[in-house]
Amino acid sequence: MILKNEILIPKGENEYLEVRGIAVKGSDFEIGENLAKIGIKTYGVQLDKYKDPIYGKARQSYMQRNFPALAERSRGVAKAFKLDPQDNQYDTTVLPFDLGDMACSAIFFPPSLTENRHPCICRNLDWYMTSVPQMEAAMMGKKGKNALDSLSRVNTVQFYPDERYSAAQLGSHDLLNPPMDGVNEKGLFVSILTDLQGLQTPMPFGGAIDTGMSFPQLSTLILNKCATVEEAKIEILQQRVYFPFRAQHFLISDAQGNVTLFEIDGKSGLYYFVDGKPDQPFIVTNHSLHLYPEPSNFPEHDPAEDYNTFNRWKRLANYVKNHEGLYTKEDMYHATSLVYSHYKDPMASGGSFPFKERAIYTLVADMVEKNIEVKFYRKDGPPTDGSENPSIIFHDPITVCLDSD
Repeated sequence: MILKNEILIPKGENEYLEVRGIAVKGSDFEIGENLAKIGIKTYGVQLDKYKDPIYGKARQSYMQRNFPALAERSRGVAKAFKLDPQDNQYDTTVLPFDLGDMACSAIFFPPSLTENRHPCICRNLDWYMTSVPQMEAAMMGKKGKNALDSLSRVNTVQFYPDERYSAAQLGSHDLLNPPMDGVNEKGLFVSILTDLQGLQTPMPFGGAIDTGMSFPQLSTLILNKCATVEEAKIEILQQRVYFPFRAQHFLISDAQGNVTLFEIDGKSGLYYFVDGKPDQPFIVTNHSLHLYPEPSNFPEHDPAEDYNTFNRWKRLANYVKNHEGLYTKEDMYHATSLVYSHYKDPMASGGSFPFKERAIYTLVADMVEKNIEVKFYRKDGPPTDGSENPSIIFHDPITVCLDSD
């Protein structure tokens, strides 16, 4: 059944985004069917087509072996779209809309360093305020067609399946597998960040000749099946993972205070896990940590580009180095404020596209409390740092979590 489907934060005048809260409960088949109905009615979701039905048949077989919950949800999607469940022409494992990708910064704080003695993560999700067609056209030096701006419709989705773990996920682009951040009933947390040195073989979000598991589906799989970082590692190593658009790396932590960053090497395709060190903050931005684990081996980069991934990492490391005492939630939000994307000239600051880029949201996640407190971008404010860069005005925070009952 659909427990909730409501606007949590409406899009106001001259504001960028809205946030919708969704909660679904029941069998995996029912979860897929109900999310597809919401997707059709609210988001105008259309399914992607495989280049040949053999890819669809293989994809369903893969999911049945590796992620049976998603295989069942995809059958529910097929019913909502009035498709024969044996029809392998369309990819029913995704419900895509407003597609795009993201650049971000994050810090994991072990329980020994936090005021409440819980493992916590703070992070920003930064993104260009334009549509995917406009961005793709800019990459080719062309003018793109108008479409809804990417990440202008964000969802929180609570999954309460009859089997496996319940999870609360935060994201956009795929209603069936909200990709950006999530936490499950065991306190396992997953967050994705762009990996600039990762596997650069972008594939379509769904359909075409895709095979294996996309990065949003991997996030959902981990939250559905795993309780600890170790379990997540074992599950990941059994998957063939691909990346629609740009590569991502995965920040994964658990209620016991373990943390790892999963990366796929951009040249070899090999899987790497970079673990955090005991009793130390673990900083992640947008470069591969298995290639560049320390500032001593960072490649040459322009120190004037404030948004450059290596400059952001060093800024956060400097904050950690000079911080005294235990970290509070306010300290964590302050850390993320040091690396907001809020630049008047995104290209001069080290961005990848000539579009306005902002911190779409900033959050603090608590693995023991099993919740994510998040502040969403509202609009620009006046400069406050002596530069021409605008400040960012956020909405009041909301908490993404599972219902206690």
